[in-house]
Amino acid sequence: MVIVYSGRRITLDVSKVMLPNGREMNVEKILFPRAIAALPIYEDTKVILLRQFRPAVNDYVLEIPAGVIEGNESPEQALVRELNEEIGAEIDYFEKLFEGFTSPGYSTEYILIYHTNVRKLGKPRPEPHEVIDRVVIDFRDAVNMVINGSIRDAKTALAITLYMLKRGIKV
Repeated sequence: MVIVYSGRRITLDVSKVMLPNGREMNVEKILFPRAIAALPIYEDTKVILLRQFRPAVNDYVLEIPAGVIEGNESPEQALVRELNEEIGAEIDYFEKLFEGFTSPGYSTEYILIYHTNVRKLGKPRPEPHEVIDRVVIDFRDAVNMVINGSIRDAKTALAITLYMLKRGIKV
């Protein structure tokens, strides 16, 4: 492992690796902590999204709440913490929809995506670097936003689609 950069959230490793076919290759790999994301369902038919400014794309993106799993936290503890911080939610139920790699071509990031039932909404407490607004919309509107391209975040599109399929929701 050859670390060429280590920042606030990511580490960049540039190393030579031996492939299963016996060939050697230079690999640029972003080392990233495990993460969680949640599709918060509110009042049975609504979904809570974030309109979040993402400096990497210099634009606002509609997405589900998400964050990294800190230190010795379990994914479920991280889930409860992130929902409370980002949307002010208290939940009474959660279920895993998916877990896997986000971008295995260049990153080690592994994400667990849940759907949750929101029991109560309070005041969000975002971190200082988070520029976010809570957006509550009808679930069917969220599905249509995935279809028409208004939702451009892959984890959000996946969560909405999997929830729709799991629940047998037709649009």
